[in-house]
Amino acid sequence: MRRNPKFLNLVLLNGEPEEKLRAARAAGFDQVEIWREDVQASTPQLAKQLQLGFTNVQVLRDFTGAPDRDRQQKREELRQFIQIAQTIGCDTIQAPASTREDCVAARIDEDLRWLASEAARYNMRIMYEPMAWCSVDNTLPLAWERLQRLDQPNIGLVVDLFHICAPGGDASQLDGIPADRIYEVQLCDMAEMPPQDKKPLSEYARHQRLLPGDGIIEVERFVDKLKSAGYSGPVGIEVFNDELKAQPADVAAHKAWQALNRYWP
Repeated sequence: MRRNPKFLNLVLLNGEPEEKLRAARAAGFDQVEIWREDVQASTPQLAKQLQLGFTNVQVLRDFTGAPDRDRQQKREELRQFIQIAQTIGCDTIQAPASTREDCVAARIDEDLRWLASEAARYNMRIMYEPMAWCSVDNTLPLAWERLQRLDQPNIGLVVDLFHICAPGGDASQLDGIPADRIYEVQLCDMAEMPPQDKKPLSEYARHQRLLPGDGIIEVERFVDKLKSAGYSGPVGIEVFNDELKAQPADVAAHKAWQALNRYWP
């Protein structure tokens, strides 16, 4: 029987990093998406003690198409992420598409090839995420078109329901994407269609997402397509929600676990 690792993005939880890790594991999660800011000296030992894995380290922002003045700095930042990932025993780094208005679009392919090559030197994978407010590759079909063209074996897609549905997309965007090119699936929901301007949209996404099943997204359609395609990668919860984050970490983690298991038991 297929077994998809179940993860929780720690952005949902309040408290110190150790408290977040313990709460996620106690709720039942196999893995967590950990932010660079949550990695501490005690993290590797605690994760081993809890038998908790890491889906990825977040988040290498605006790497592709960086202007000349920032390009070398971004490459150094990647190396820092690789070092952090190695320290905690993680093999994957999340690097979304660029949100910069001054992104040099003509250089994105070159940057992604370099990113893939550098990551491969350390047996690392890159999760490329199309976000609804990105200046390029802001939809799953656009991101998939680019990855198909580049054909780098260690770069795969993030499927985030918010970023598909917020601009008006649906589960049909998964059609034609091989399951092994999807590196993770992030489930969430939203109460209503958010504003479409970039800044209000990003603010909505960072404060008002809901747990799957609490809003208007047809989560079942995504789940059915993924299961039919034989998706066997990590599936989990990425929810930025101020009200949930104000609750004790163990309470919020338990609610997330229940929501995930309604759709992916």
